[in-house]
Amino acid sequence: MKIPGLPANEPERLSALYEYNLLDTMPEEAYDNITRIASHICNMPVSTITLIDTDRQWHKSKIGLDVESTPRELTFCAHAILQAAPLIVENAHADDRFSGNPLVTGASNIAFYTGVPLVNENGYALGTLCVMDNKPNRLTDSQVQTLRALAAQVVSHFEMRRKNVELAKQKAALENINAELERFAYVVAHDLKSPCNNLMGLAGIMREMYADNLDAGGIEVLDMMTSAASTLRSFIDGTLNHAKLVNTTSLTKERFLYGDICAQLKSILNIPANVELTYDNGDMQLYVPRNALLQVLINLCVNAIKYNDKEHGHVHLSVADKGHHYRFHVKDNGPGIPQAEFGRIFDIFSTLGQKDRYNNIGQGIGLSTVKRLVERMDGQITVASALGTGSTFTFTISK
Repeated sequence: MKIPGLPANEPERLSALYEYNLLDTMPEEAYDNITRIASHICNMPVSTITLIDTDRQWHKSKIGLDVESTPRELTFCAHAILQAAPLIVENAHADDRFSGNPLVTGASNIAFYTGVPLVNENGYALGTLCVMDNKPNRLTDSQVQTLRALAAQVVSHFEMRRKNVELAKQKAALENINAELERFAYVVAHDLKSPCNNLMGLAGIMREMYADNLDAGGIEVLDMMTSAASTLRSFIDGTLNHAKLVNTTSLTKERFLYGDICAQLKSILNIPANVELTYDNGDMQLYVPRNALLQVLINLCVNAIKYNDKEHGHVHLSVADKGHHYRFHVKDNGPGIPQAEFGRIFDIFSTLGQKDRYNNIGQGIGLSTVKRLVERMDGQITVASALGTGSTFTFTISK
């Protein structure tokens, strides 16, 4: 019996192996299907997918075998990873490398072995896909080539798993970063809003206590202070709301009627008496993230209502099924948007400087929120508009 040596790149090989987080994991159907196919095609009672650790051979999948692992120095697979081509042992009893091996002479009674090294994209042999028999045997060239193809499939599954592990780590890291940023934002917002509230309160107290001593100019200054503090507080609230909606709104898809979400929208919005909100295709069933769609419609409709300058305002919602996606329209008869501004209205903090029906100027946050939510649902948003006539926002959501 010959003790297998170590690959020249053993430290790097082990490091690569551990990146896959496969050792001591539960059985998986994808790997078990491959060993079943290998056993069937080669007409062998035993087939395994093995990983070679520092001092053991561990079976990720096994057919016709009960043991979970084997000491590395006894394994055929530890020899197989030392070469690029499949290791074929037609009669282990007549092979000096294995004739005295306990796996050959003992209860396992391995007489035939063929193992194909599982080599990853960086050239490291992680283990093998192998078939075994308790009597001398031989595989055809076609069977060996099939084993090679199956081994390539095993490695593809390994690579997919490694990438998924990396993505999971990146996702966890991003979630931690987002959580830290959210905590930071709330702390900063609290520290900024408190002075705003204090300033507004002090201005109110001064106006009340010293009204008789202030001329019109002094009163105007206090009003300006109150207005500036109120604007800053609203800006802070809007920024936080943008971050919260974009990062935390659920993208879980639900089935519901378009009319139901439009009815919910109308109940949420504070629609003035001179503005009418209508919709069509209410009986169309949708399968999209309901909460995210609702937030998009709320933002678009709020803008359409706030900035409508007509005696009788009208906002119309529609939807169409386009096969792979839904297409939504939000159309109003408001003042319209200059074509030169189409490219920047979705940028955060970008405004047109227009005052709404309440004499306030927007913060440039709502449309940015809409664009981010639509993109998270694998969609796009565009605008068409004519000055004095109105605007139509069109967005899509993938099914």
